[in-house]
Amino acid sequence: MEVYYALLRDGGARQAARAVVSSFEPLLLEFSLPEVLDAMDLRTRWPRNRPRISYVDAIGYSLAQRRKLRFLTGDRAFKGLPGVAFVRIPSG
Repeated sequence: MEVYYALLRDGGARQAARAVVSSFEPLLLEFSLPEVLDAMDLRTRWPRNRPRISYVDAIGYSLAQRRKLRFLTGDRAFKGLPGVAFVRIPSG
């Protein structure tokens, strides 16, 4: 969702953005209601001294933690947290 949004936000053509995101389909993860609830619990417990996180980021980080996967993000709210691969990609 966020890649698609970023491509459109930065002026990319809708068809090209859809093609990029479609290439991720084999990598999509299914998740259950209990996993979503765990993610929302994580979001409500998020430290107040860190920037707030979105619902999508809460689900992504929570799933990565539960499944022992790396969470790739450029969101500064996650910088320095366990299991996070932090990267910044300049917009534009």
